[in-house]
Amino acid sequence: MANFALGLIEGFYGRQWNWAERRAMADFLGQCGYNHYIYAPKGDSNLRSRWREPFPDGWLAQLKLFGAQCHGAGLKWGLGLSPMGVQASYNARDREVLLRIAGQLQALNIDVLWLLFDDMRGDHAQLAANQCAATADVRSVFSGDLAVCPSYYSSDPVLDEVFGQRPPDYLRSLADGLAAEVDILWTGEKVISTALGKADCDAFSAVTGRKPLLWDNYPVNDGRKTSRHLHLNAFTGRSPVLRECARGHFVNPMNQPALSKLALSTLPHLYTEQDYDPDDQRRQSFATLPEQLARLLERDWRLFQMQGLDAIDTQKNNELRADYARCQHPAAREIEGWLAGDYQFDPDCLTE
Repeated sequence: MANFALGLIEGFYGRQWNWAERRAMADFLGQCGYNHYIYAPKGDSNLRSRWREPFPDGWLAQLKLFGAQCHGAGLKWGLGLSPMGVQASYNARDREVLLRIAGQLQALNIDVLWLLFDDMRGDHAQLAANQCAATADVRSVFSGDLAVCPSYYSSDPVLDEVFGQRPPDYLRSLADGLAAEVDILWTGEKVISTALGKADCDAFSAVTGRKPLLWDNYPVNDGRKTSRHLHLNAFTGRSPVLRECARGHFVNPMNQPALSKLALSTLPHLYTEQDYDPDDQRRQSFATLPEQLARLLERDWRLFQMQGLDAIDTQKNNELRADYARCQHPAAREIEGWLAGDYQFDPDCLTE
């Protein structure tokens, strides 16, 4: 990626967006100042558990239409492919399938391809070598921007607890084996980092010899704990110096697309305004909503974000649902659904 990439990675577990919601999000991102959209929902088995199978024609057609929507909104767009099993054993048949898939995906006119090795067992010696070999094969047929998400995409020990102890010097070995133009995704010190700044980038660069491509897990709420919260505040704890020390900054949104736009609208201002004020940005994001809904959110956002569903008793829940039922807006419907328990935790999300 020649310039700083600012984008969305649709990479969450749980309830998935529909195509109308994705198209609306692409237009919104372009208007806000983002320049990338990566389609990689964990619920799309074509890109994960069934990646070796031929892609359905209807699915390819839908993606092509969506790509045109992204380009029309001024965004580069791409896909995240999770070639499950390749991290453990990469053989001639895998290579044949991967080469075929890379060619098919390039025919969709994608600008970016991410090979996602996250959330897979990784405690074996050939991990980095297999991933580097697969990436090199994809690079031989794919001419766009290419990035890799490591199996251990953070220094957070929770990854070792869930997916097995990472091999010694795994990240350095991966970086040494990848072509210089291939980016490496990184979430920071934690899977869900509360802050990202120069120190995080410098620590990564000291090991890999390259700048990180940041995968920011805010405002995503697909985990066992985070699904009980709505992340509505502006971005905090992120430094504008990331533009100099990182290759790009991608954010993972919530299961609720309309509510995600509130936080998402604030991040571009971090990089364009000299005095970024999260409180002011939050208020400005709420002000884009109908007045009644904006007042309710200003009243309730701390409850939803900091305390969450478990702090709301039945009487309070019913009162809140009645309040938001009076507002005619998709964001209000998402709040009602969340209060009603419609956004259940997906147990496939293992790291939180």
